[in-house]
Amino acid sequence: MSSQILASRKAYYGVLEEAQKGKNDITGWLAWFLETVEQGMRNSRELARLTIMKAEFWKQHAKANINDQQRKVLNKLLDAGPDGFEGGLSNKKYISMTKTSSATATRHLKALVDAGLLIQSGGGRSVRYEIDWSSCEVY
Repeated sequence: MSSQILASRKAYYGVLEEAQKGKNDITGWLAWFLETVEQGMRNSRELARLTIMKAEFWKQHAKANINDQQRKVLNKLLDAGPDGFEGGLSNKKYISMTKTSSATATRHLKALVDAGLLIQSGGGRSVRYEIDWSSCEVY
């Protein structure tokens, strides 16, 4: 709840000031507070859902033979969520995240696709990689 209030602290102080000016009428503040509680609950539910999906992904791929660089990139994709990694993962982004050469990045990404940890789409310079989120959907 505190993180939700912190995220909307400007609105919090505005509604609080209005309540103090309104001769102790806290109706506006109560409405804001209940909306904030509801939004906090939605955010918490989504965070829990993503955490469970990430755990399910690693459970399914616990025996995958991957290196630290590959694990780092997979965790970034998982942390971003299904719609959070803008433009998908490209060879160039992999190089940027892991500080590897283009050849190494290509080899690592191919290994992740071959192991079923990533799916590939597009071709040529437009090749993108992503997590198959349907394989770790929980609810």
